[in-house]
Order: sequence, then C-alpha cells, then structure tokens
Amino acid sequence: MFIPKPIYENLPFIYFIISGYLFTFELTWPMLISAGLFYSAGCVTLVTRSAHRRMDKQKTLGLKHKIPDLIYEYLPYTYGAVGVFTLMITKNQIFQFFAFTLIVLAVRNLLCRHNNRSRSTKLF
Repeated sequence: MFIPKPIYENLPFIYFIISGYLFTFELTWPMLISAGLFYSAGCVTLVTRSAHRRMDKQKTLGLKHKIPDLIYEYLPYTYGAVGVFTLMITKNQIFQFFAFTLIVLAVRNLLCRHNNRSRSTKLF
C-alpha cells in the first residue's frame, strides 16, 4: 500500500487532531476511549519513526537506566495528555498552572529529543 509522502509524514498529527476533536466533542465513555486510541496511535507512530530514523543509533536510552526505555520513550506524550486533560476538565487555577507546566515540559522534552537524535554523534 502506497501513501503519498505528505499524508504519511503528517499521519500522527492527524491522529492527534482527531483525538482532540473527539475529546472536545462530547465527554462520554465511547468518545473518551476513541480519543485515547487515536492519541495512542499517534504516539506509537511517532516513537516508532523516531527509533528508525535516529542518527545517533545508541542502544541505551532512559535516564542512566533508572527507568525502562519503553517508559522513557512515552513519558513526554503522557505529560502532554495529562496536561491537556487536566486543563480541560478543571477550573481551579492551581491545577490549570500545573497542567500548563506539564504541557511545556512535554514540548521541551520532545524538542530536545528531536535535536539530539537528528544529529550524528560527535567525536568531541
């Protein structure tokens, strides 16, 4: 099966948009489960692509083996999901600040990962 490159490259983000739409559409259990499945599909797609496109090709990830690699890979996506969910369901300003902080932390981790993994290893 051939998918055009613009669609293939943006497919995880399309999953995220569908997830967000389902999440904001109506808060019923089927909608929440569907939104979670679309979000999970986008996360798995991005993590799998990142693993195959890495320029540094190192085997050890994680924080010096303090957490398993699988948890390390999906942690920023979990931060983002918890942050967005908390931001949408609460009116308390302290929880909204906490949610915003989680979202910023998730974006920061993803940007740092992309920067570190898209370059080959340096000798110095």
